[in-house]
Amino acid sequence: MSSSGLDGGGGGGKFRGVRSGGGKSGIGFSHWNETVGSDGQLRDPYKSLVGSLDALPPARLRALDERLEATMREMGVTFDVVRDRPWGRRPWFCDLLPHVFLADEWDLIERGVRQRVRAYEAFLRDIYGGREILRSGTLPVQPVMGSPHFQRAAAGLPLPGGHFLHLSGLAVCRMPGGGLAVKHHYFSNASGISYMIQNRRALARVIPGNFGDLPIASIAEVPTAVLEGLRGLAGDGDPLVVLLSAGSGSAVYSEHAFLARRMGIPLVVGGDLLVLDDSVYLKTVTGLEKVDVIYSRLADDWLDPIAFRRDSLIGVPGLVNCIRRGTVAVANAIGSQLADDRAHLPFAARIIRYYTGENPILPQLPTYWLGEIDQREMVLDRLEEFTVRPLYGERILLGGDGERPGERELDAARREILANASAYVAQPQACDAVAPTYHDGKKRERRQDHIVFASLEAGKIVVFPGALTRTTTADSPHTSNELGGGSKDTWVEIPRHARMPERPPVPEFILPPAHVGSRVAEAFYWMGRYLERAASLAGMIRVIEALELEELNLTERALYRPVWNKILPPLESPGDVTRRTISSPAGRQRLALDLGEPDSVASAVSRAVWNAESVSECLSLEAWGVLDALRGIFRVTRKRRSEAGALTRMVCEEACARVPQFFGTAEATMVADGTLAFCSTGRHLERAIITVNALHSILRGPGARALVKESGEDTEIRLAAFLRLLGSRDLYRRVYQMRIETGPMLDLLMKNPSVPRSAFRCLRECAGLLREARDAVSPATQRAIGVIDGVAEELRATDWFRLAGAGGAADRCGYFLEKLLGLHHAVADGFLNHQIHIRNEAQPTLFGTGHAL
Repeated sequence: MSSSGLDGGGGGGKFRGVRSGGGKSGIGFSHWNETVGSDGQLRDPYKSLVGSLDALPPARLRALDERLEATMREMGVTFDVVRDRPWGRRPWFCDLLPHVFLADEWDLIERGVRQRVRAYEAFLRDIYGGREILRSGTLPVQPVMGSPHFQRAAAGLPLPGGHFLHLSGLAVCRMPGGGLAVKHHYFSNASGISYMIQNRRALARVIPGNFGDLPIASIAEVPTAVLEGLRGLAGDGDPLVVLLSAGSGSAVYSEHAFLARRMGIPLVVGGDLLVLDDSVYLKTVTGLEKVDVIYSRLADDWLDPIAFRRDSLIGVPGLVNCIRRGTVAVANAIGSQLADDRAHLPFAARIIRYYTGENPILPQLPTYWLGEIDQREMVLDRLEEFTVRPLYGERILLGGDGERPGERELDAARREILANASAYVAQPQACDAVAPTYHDGKKRERRQDHIVFASLEAGKIVVFPGALTRTTTADSPHTSNELGGGSKDTWVEIPRHARMPERPPVPEFILPPAHVGSRVAEAFYWMGRYLERAASLAGMIRVIEALELEELNLTERALYRPVWNKILPPLESPGDVTRRTISSPAGRQRLALDLGEPDSVASAVSRAVWNAESVSECLSLEAWGVLDALRGIFRVTRKRRSEAGALTRMVCEEACARVPQFFGTAEATMVADGTLAFCSTGRHLERAIITVNALHSILRGPGARALVKESGEDTEIRLAAFLRLLGSRDLYRRVYQMRIETGPMLDLLMKNPSVPRSAFRCLRECAGLLREARDAVSPATQRAIGVIDGVAEELRATDWFRLAGAGGAADRCGYFLEKLLGLHHAVADGFLNHQIHIRNEAQPTLFGTGHAL
C-alpha cells in the first residue's frame, strides 16, 4: 500500500480549498484542505465532528486516543514495519476524526473506478492475447513487454470466471484545486480491505455517538460479498475456498487472518497445499481435501517455483499446471500484476480511451516515466517539485513528504536517476489533501490520500462504500502504511432523500465443515508441548526454591539434591553436555530465564509463542492475551537480572499460573472445531514423557538400587522429594494412605487412571482428544490412535509392584520412555504432515516424519 499515480491533470471536485505548506527549505506546496473551506469555516460534514473533538480537553482526547489504540490491539490489528521486534508487532494507527465523502463526490469515484477496472481488464486480455494496443502504436512496447510483471506463463491460461481482475484497489488523492485524481493502481492485490473494516469497528466502539450525525453507508457485509464473488469462480456446488498468504512473517498477516476468519475460509501458506494428479489439495488432519478456489495474496513470481522463481519457498509447486487444466481458480488471475506497473501510469488515459471509447472519469495524477528522454529532462529541471520512486516496491527515492528537498538530497537523487532512468517515475509533490488528526491529546495537520476497493460479483463491478484513508503520522511524513503511515475511518454519505437500497437475499448454502489444516494442528501440538515443558520445569524450580527457604538440614540437602538434578525434563538434544545444574541459585536462574539455554523456561515459552504467532488467526484474543502476558514477564526480566532469587521465583510462579490459565481460557473462548484438541494432545504427551523420564532417571545409575531394594527414612525422604517435584506427593498419600515406597509410586505415576500426571491417563486423554478432533476418522488417523491405545494398554497391563521388587523397573521405564518418544512420529504421520488419504477416494499411503518447530 504505497503512494503513486499518473497522466492528465486537475478535475473532479466541486470545492475550493486553502493553502497549507512548510518544508525543509521553507518553501511549501499547495494542498487542498478537507475540513476548512476557502472562507476559513469548517465544511458542513465536519462541523459537528471537528467541533465535538475540539471541545474536548487534552486529557479527554488523549484518553480517547489511547482507548482507540487499545481497541485495535485487542482486535489483533497490526501492521509490521519494523521487522526486528522479537516480542511484538506494531499496532495499527487509526485517527479519531473520520474522512467523509459526500454522496455526489462518491458517485464520481464509483463511476471512475468501474470505468478504470473495465479498461484494465480489457488491457490485460489484449496484452496476453493479440496485443492490438501495441500493434496500433498507442502504447510503447518497452514498458509493457519489458515489465517484470509481464508473465509469459499467463498467456493462454484459463481465466477464473472469464476475468483477470476479481478484487481491485485504486489510490485516489486530491489535486491542489480540490479535484480528485488517481494516484496508483492496486488492481492485482487490493491490500487494506480489512483495515478499512477494522477502522469502522474500532471507531464505532470508541465514539459511537458521532455516527448519528450523518447517514453513512455500511461496510459490514464486505467480507460476505468477497466470499460470494470467490465462490462464484468455481461454478456450481459447494467449493472449498482458501486464502493463500506468505505467512506470519508478512507485514499484513493480521489482515489476511481477519479476512479469512470473517469469510469462514482456511488461511493457508504454500506448504499447506499439495498438487496431486493435476489438482490442488489442502492438507488437513483427516487427509487431503480438494481446493477449488485460491484467493492469493502472493505476488505472481512467488506462486509456483516450477513456473516462476525457483527459489520460492512460499508458493505451491505445480499450481500453474492445475490452473491450465482448469482444476483450480486463482484470484486475481496470474498476470494481473502488469496492470499495477508504474511505468504504464503515464499512459492510463490512452488505455481508457482505447478500450472504452470514453474520456477518463477520474483523471490521472500527472506521472512521468523517466525512461522517456523528454519527460526525464523536464523532471530533472524541476526535480524539487516531484516525488520520485522506483517502478516497483514502496521505496521513495525523493520527496513524497510534501516538502521541498535540500540540495544534497537533490544531487544524490539526480545521480541515481541518471544511472538507471527507466527504473523510475515522477509525480508532483503538490498533491494529497491536508486534514487534522488527533493524537496524544493534540490536534495536528496531516496529509492524506485514499484507497478505494471494488470486487467482481456475478459479472458486475461493485465498489465498496468506504475506503482506506491513509495519513502521515508523527513517525512518518509518508501516507504509505509500509513507510509508517497511519489511517482514518472513511464515511460515505447516503443522501437523505434517497431510498436505502434493497439488500439482495443472502444465498442459502450450507457452511462447509471446519478444515483443521495439518500446519495449524502441528503448531498447536507443539504449543501444547512447549507450554507443558515450561510449566513442569517452572514447577520443579518453584518447589526447590521453596525447599531452600525452608532451611533444610545437611542430611536433607544431601538426599534431595541428587534427585533434583536427575529428573529435569528431557533435553531438546539428547547427549547435550551443556546441561545446567538445578542445585544452585545461579543454575536455577539460568534454567528459568536464559534464552540461550535450550531447555529453560524462557526458551520453552518463546517457542510456544512462536508457534502461536504462526497461527494467530486461530487463537481467540482472550487466549492470546494470556500468552502475551506470559511473554511480557520475560521482557521485564531483562532489566532486573540482578534480583536473581526473587526474579526466578516470580517467573516460575507466573509460568505455573499462566499455562493452566491459557488452556482454560482457550477452551472457554475458542470454537470447538478440533484445533485446540491438538494443543491438549501435545500437552498430555509431553507430561507423560516428563513423568516417565523422571522415573527412569532416578531408577538407574549409582544410588538407584537403594530406592528399589531398601526401605527406610532416607529412601522415603528421597521419594518424597521426587513426588513433590512432580506435584504428586499429596496425591500419593490420598491414594495409598501409607509411607512412600517405590512400588506404589510406580503404580501411581505409570498406570493410575485418575492421577493427572499418570502416563496411562495422559495417553488415554491423547487418544480421546484425537478421536474427537474430527467427526471423520481416516485410516491414517485411526492407525495413529491405535498406536497410542496400544502403548496405554501395555502400561495398564504392567505389574509395577512386581517389577519394583524384582529389580526390572528401570529397564521397563526405559522401554516405555522410548515408546512415548516414538508416539510423536505416530501423531505426525497420522495428523500433522501426512499425505495419506484423499477424502472419498482410495490413494496409496505416503508416510512423513515428524519434526519439532
